[in-house]
Amino acid sequence: MKIAVPVFENKICEHFGKTALFLIFELDENYEVINISRVQNTPCDGNGGGSPIENLLLENPDIIIYNTMGEKRIETLKDRVKLYQTKTQDIKSALKEFLDEILIINK
Repeated sequence: MKIAVPVFENKICEHFGKTALFLIFELDENYEVINISRVQNTPCDGNGGGSPIENLLLENPDIIIYNTMGEKRIETLKDRVKLYQTKTQDIKSALKEFLDEILIINK
């Protein structure tokens, strides 16, 4: 399983579209992290520039954990990847929330 997290300064980026970096956590069947990769991104510039989903989808994530994401982006992604919203910006805590089934999938 691959879990993607938009990151800024070692925390979950407050807005998905503004992230310059995604961390991809690859988990084994026991939900242990076996690999972490970095995916650089061109963030949205507020004028429609940037395209975070293209770079990210090349990595084939199963799940995205995020803080906030625009409705247009949610609509674009929801049929391609499972989306989980968290209120925390702490990456480790958000992953734990997911594994403990605290986070609810965005449908």
